[in-house]
Amino acid sequence: MAMYATRSHTTLPARRSFDLPGGTMAAWHWPNPGAPRLVFVHANGFCASAYRRVLEPLADTYDILAPDLRGHGRTALPADPATHRSWDVYARDLLALIERLGRRPDVMAGHSMGAVGALIAASRLPDVPRLALIEPVVLPRSVYAVSRSPLGFLMRNRLAIARQARRRRNSWPDRAAALARYAGHPTFRRWAAGTLEDYLEDGLRETEAGTVVLACNPAWEAANYEAQGHDLGRAARRAAPQARVLKAEHGSTVVRAPALAGRGARLTDMDGVGHLAPMEAPERVAAWLKQAAAPG
Repeated sequence: MAMYATRSHTTLPARRSFDLPGGTMAAWHWPNPGAPRLVFVHANGFCASAYRRVLEPLADTYDILAPDLRGHGRTALPADPATHRSWDVYARDLLALIERLGRRPDVMAGHSMGAVGALIAASRLPDVPRLALIEPVVLPRSVYAVSRSPLGFLMRNRLAIARQARRRRNSWPDRAAALARYAGHPTFRRWAAGTLEDYLEDGLRETEAGTVVLACNPAWEAANYEAQGHDLGRAARRAAPQARVLKAEHGSTVVRAPALAGRGARLTDMDGVGHLAPMEAPERVAAWLKQAAAPG
């Protein structure tokens, strides 16, 4: 926690844990009693700690809860790649968390897979909250149709990104070795200073043997890429009018923007950033998120 000593914001996040069916969900909480509540959901393979530099600037305005999804970070819920078929499981977990909190969030936000989980969960609430979605994964209709059909098994190992995830290295002698390995990778060299360290705080976990491994098992990360059996269109029909969407200039996963914009979502293009915009330009994304989450 010493890394916060030089930051201007005085509210430090606290770790929280919630009992859900099947296990516990971990979360970071920026408490702001009486303020509107914002629930922020991370991307596939990441965890809530990776978004500190995006969320902290909003902590004066919102009571922020950022959970670790099933199979990620410090959350302890079953995550079996062999039975994983859709991102509905994340929506169900988020709804269980909301029920546990006893209060509907005023804003649901997220990045990539987390944005889709937030959208689906919001669409199932009696009153849809405001939505601020950063680079949601919106794919061609055919992908979802195949995933929901008896031929869904054909998705396995067909996606290059999933094959790459399965080959990902997943053991280091200690945290310093893992940090050195990631810091030298071109992807992470584009990240804002300190963001990699934030991610690895909960993105790694220690083993009984004394080594460290990824908190999100590469097999689960890969299965997430392939688990496209959720009905994005149905969720968008109900929730898109409440949504603002940030689309990156490079490598955007908003492949089929009309699926959201055509149903009432308001899209913003952000130049100079890629799909991992929250890590590359956290200050710019935080400014957009603050505006997108505001009423009106």
